[in-house]
Amino acid sequence: MVPATYFDGRSTRATPVSVWREEAMLRWRTADRLLEWQAPLQAIEPSAGVIGLPYTLRLVDGAHLQIEHDQLPDDWFPRHHRLERLVDWLERRWPAALAGIAVIVVALAGLFEFGVPWAADRIASHIPSSLENAMGTRSLAALEGHLLLPTTLTTRQQAHYQAVFQRFVQNMHDLPEVRLHFYKAPAIGANAFAMPGGTVVFTDELAKALPDDEAFIAVIAHELGHQAHHHMMRQVLRGSGVFIVAGMLMGDVTSLGGITAGVPTFLINAHYTRGFESDADRFAFDALARDGIDPVAFVHAMQALQKAHPGLNEVEKDLRYVSSHPMTVERIAQANKASQAFRAHATGKTTAAR
Repeated sequence: MVPATYFDGRSTRATPVSVWREEAMLRWRTADRLLEWQAPLQAIEPSAGVIGLPYTLRLVDGAHLQIEHDQLPDDWFPRHHRLERLVDWLERRWPAALAGIAVIVVALAGLFEFGVPWAADRIASHIPSSLENAMGTRSLAALEGHLLLPTTLTTRQQAHYQAVFQRFVQNMHDLPEVRLHFYKAPAIGANAFAMPGGTVVFTDELAKALPDDEAFIAVIAHELGHQAHHHMMRQVLRGSGVFIVAGMLMGDVTSLGGITAGVPTFLINAHYTRGFESDADRFAFDALARDGIDPVAFVHAMQALQKAHPGLNEVEKDLRYVSSHPMTVERIAQANKASQAFRAHATGKTTAAR
């Protein structure tokens, strides 16, 4: 006989009993033999064995028996025999346990490094434009009056930049409707960023730092590259996805509702990935060339930003637009290569025309 504890399923009372098997039946009774029960083995559902925890034998009427882990005979429930032995074998061997932990760590690393970004990128491209617009509008409203203050540019200056902007974007049919807003942003400085839904934020400090309209267009083209590739939504979803998965693993998904409220801060402070910045730069070089503008304008814009932020080459951090990977020097080098290709193409066309 095996000592066990019986719970009738109708109360919390625990009754000490002795359990034994008779062919296809399981029987148990109290120590005084006044009460006795029985149930077919096939009608009993045993729990998985975990070292240090008792087995629970669930009965069809809602009652259950608890038997200490090392007290349950192996041949009572042969249909679970192989699985239970495997689990028990793994639990008793530290190398196997450590190997299991290593596998879990590698799997989680792969999930966060590849799985979450892969899923986020595909979700971002299918988000309805109405939802993206609403997200951008709410995020911009949260920033206005705090990090983003009313512009100090004159009406004439704003009208000029808006005209240059509209002329540049009017032939970009693959992009959603885009809008340009100017703000004074002393806490951010010379910067520009694209919000979800098609809004490009341009700070007064950046407008004043740029040497000419072509440099202005170069910055705009870069931000439109982020729009075209849904970089902002992909970045937000990637960051949110990591927190969501972590919350699920810790059993605390309900506390993740604050992610949405943190999006405006994320839009300002987060750094794009190296790949995202490179994609946006290439988009800008191609867009400038199609518009007849030498991509060297991007070099001029980056140099102006370096002057607006002294020590940028040494620090390369704190400012999303300038400091995100790849480094500013590398981005200037790529822009110079694009400029050389643009000039070679232009020279070839001129020679052919002659």
